[in-house]
Amino acid sequence: MSKLFEDLREGLGEAINYAKSPKSVSSTRVRDFMPSEIQRVRVKTGLTQEQFATVIGSSVATLRKWEQGTRQPSAAAQTLIRVIAYRPSIVKEALGIIPSPSKRRPKHISAS
Repeated sequence: MSKLFEDLREGLGEAINYAKSPKSVSSTRVRDFMPSEIQRVRVKTGLTQEQFATVIGSSVATLRKWEQGTRQPSAAAQTLIRVIAYRPSIVKEALGIIPSPSKRRPKHISAS
């Protein structure tokens, strides 16, 4: 797997451990996603429900329930969705759909 994907996985693991710690329960609460926000993030990535569900590790049925508002994503899923919302290209980079920034060719600047 790519370094970016491994870094993302490690960061999410740390976020989950932090969320499980007793300190986080009383000190921090991230507001839940509205159903329209989850769908907006998915659409922003350009992924179908099937693709997005695979990326975040849920079933399509669960994703549909989140988007319809009948269920809320877990704290871990919400964290991943927030990362994707902040930088949608990270998903495509992690999956190898587009090259990571370090592998992109620099633009040629012509001398005047």
